[in-house]
Amino acid sequence: MSLIHADQTFALSAVIMVIVAFGLWAESRTWGQKLGGPLLLLAISMAAANAGLIPHKAAVYDGVAGLLVPMAIPLLLMRADFRTIFAESGPMLLAFVLAAGATVAGCLVGAWVIDMGPLEAEIAGTVTASYIGGSMNFVATAEAVGIRDSSIYVAGLSADAVGAVFFLIALMLMPTIRFVRNALPSRFIGQEAGDSPADAAETFSQKTQPFSLSQVANGLAVSLVVCAISAAVTTLLNLDSLFILLVTALSLVVANFAKTVVAHVSAEFGLGTLFMYIFFACIGAGADLGEVLGAAFPILLFIMVMVLVHLCVLVAVGKLLKLDLAEVMIASNACILGPATAAALAASKGWQPLIAPGIMVGLLGYAIATFIGVAITALLNI
Repeated sequence: MSLIHADQTFALSAVIMVIVAFGLWAESRTWGQKLGGPLLLLAISMAAANAGLIPHKAAVYDGVAGLLVPMAIPLLLMRADFRTIFAESGPMLLAFVLAAGATVAGCLVGAWVIDMGPLEAEIAGTVTASYIGGSMNFVATAEAVGIRDSSIYVAGLSADAVGAVFFLIALMLMPTIRFVRNALPSRFIGQEAGDSPADAAETFSQKTQPFSLSQVANGLAVSLVVCAISAAVTTLLNLDSLFILLVTALSLVVANFAKTVVAHVSAEFGLGTLFMYIFFACIGAGADLGEVLGAAFPILLFIMVMVLVHLCVLVAVGKLLKLDLAEVMIASNACILGPATAAALAASKGWQPLIAPGIMVGLLGYAIATFIGVAITALLNI
């Protein structure tokens, strides 16, 4: 029995939002940036539930999963304009396509080598989506392929976060390896560092409109309309399992063919991120610590195999395509960790021309990753 009961909606919601607020504050600190907001939220809410402060199951959690997650997808994809991505990304686009393909190859090898249990195909597809897009794609793919168990959710997200650290260390070591430097010579590596990661984050935020309450309302309205249409169509066709995929597809239609609508929207990326963070806190609360620790280890092994194959394929094929090592590193970072971290890495290394392309291909990853993750799951289930 927990201190706060499942039917104490306001008290439980208050605890969840305090955890989210702390996670967002922590991300503004150096130590919090290293851990990452989602991992912090998962850890704190999981500790609170396992310590008996809040319950493992509650209607509040179900409401967040059923409403805020679908709403977050259109908000996060509203700037995924394919024409802008193709126009601004240049050679980075080829490097990103290679990085995404390398992730898929790593997934297939990892699934062959590591046994992750009866949900192996679903877990592999979900993690692959996360390592081509981001946490949003992890959640969307998990919903689309039918992962409902909170312990599997948190085990996957925890392994995802630890695997990301392993990836980043391996990525940063690439320029120190002579074979890699010879295989992928770069015109960028060796330049003086320029802007800080904070400057890169500012560059990323400038892609969106300034805050306006009416434009925030517009964004919420567009998001809900997309979700309502998707729900109506999937219910009519009796294909409820395709709801998240249809939300994603319609969101991309809005982003690419409803520019006049998107022009009147602001703060949508931040709002979508907030919705996802609330979901992470609820997922953490629903996880039993013992089950998570047992389930996370094979998923972590799978991710490590996937990352190693990813990097090896990048070097081997990148050499054949005569790609630049710096561009490959930023594309790989955008693929695995997302657009903001790719921009921060480019800025911290002084690779100023690679900041905007890194952001653009990272947004492309958000757009395509869920579809790839579902396809991988279907392939492995054959």
